[in-house]
Amino acid sequence: MEEESSFDIQNGPAQVSENRAEGEKSAVKETAETKNETGKGQEPSSTETKQSGGASPSADQDVQINFSSFILSLGTSALIHLGEERDPVTGQKSVEPANAKQVIDLISLLKEKTAGNLSKEEDHFITQLLFTLRMKFVEIEKKRSS
Repeated sequence: MEEESSFDIQNGPAQVSENRAEGEKSAVKETAETKNETGKGQEPSSTETKQSGGASPSADQDVQINFSSFILSLGTSALIHLGEERDPVTGQKSVEPANAKQVIDLISLLKEKTAGNLSKEEDHFITQLLFTLRMKFVEIEKKRSS
């Protein structure tokens, strides 16, 4: 999906996120309208849902996607590979240092490539996350080599 071209330097990624969210909402709406036109999978429109008192799953669950939530997602993936969290698929904890290192390196690369373009909060968050993940990685490696 293409981003809107109205990127505002003052507002930075927040403006892009808002434009992206609006575009995604319209794409979802167009998909629902197309289904209704073709007669397949006729789902009530958001107006019909509101009038009938029913809840639309996507209307109540507008998830805010931004840089910090993306980095948090990557951080969670690294914690899973470090054995700190359970794998959501298997429900098991397992240590996979090579995969953890790859995710940590990816977050580091994103920090490097976005330098100067992050808010103070985003920069602090990614810096702290990288520090924590690196310390846990070193701890895991020391345990493995002992």
